[in-house]
Amino acid sequence: MRALRLDYVAARDASRLGAIVLVVGVLLATLALLEYRAVREELSAETSRAADIRKSGKRSAAGSASSTGDLESAAQELKAAQLALQRLSLRWDSLFAALESARVDGVALLAIEPDPAKSTLRLSAEAKSADEMLDYVERLQAADGLADVVLQSHQVKQGDPLQPLRFAVIAAWARQP
Repeated sequence: MRALRLDYVAARDASRLGAIVLVVGVLLATLALLEYRAVREELSAETSRAADIRKSGKRSAAGSASSTGDLESAAQELKAAQLALQRLSLRWDSLFAALESARVDGVALLAIEPDPAKSTLRLSAEAKSADEMLDYVERLQAADGLADVVLQSHQVKQGDPLQPLRFAVIAAWARQP
């Protein structure tokens, strides 16, 4: 009788694809963190710069036209930085949960365009048929976190052999803090 060799701890090599995906994911997460920090630092710098300009403006009541132009450009830059920070700080998890609950086979979501200032959302999608499109809109209307869901436009994509129906939906996004 021959002796059996039992190997209870089998060495498993990670697949190359898995390792590559992991490395790419870590790199993308690091880049997103660095971009967030840069925007945050830029916002704080612009905020302090605007505060300095306001203080200097209060000190000298007779400001020149060039300092007024600087103040206006700083105010515009501050608004742009605040809008960028507002977009970065959106609560995407509740929105994605609402969109996942409204998922319909045969409908592909192409774009999500939030407008944080108006708390609205524009969705672009394609459907195989008009029935699937209308079913998707009805499910969005029933989804938690979305209100006033309206089919904005739709058209058949003539150049595609399958002729999908491309459509846009506008909804009010009930953002929770």
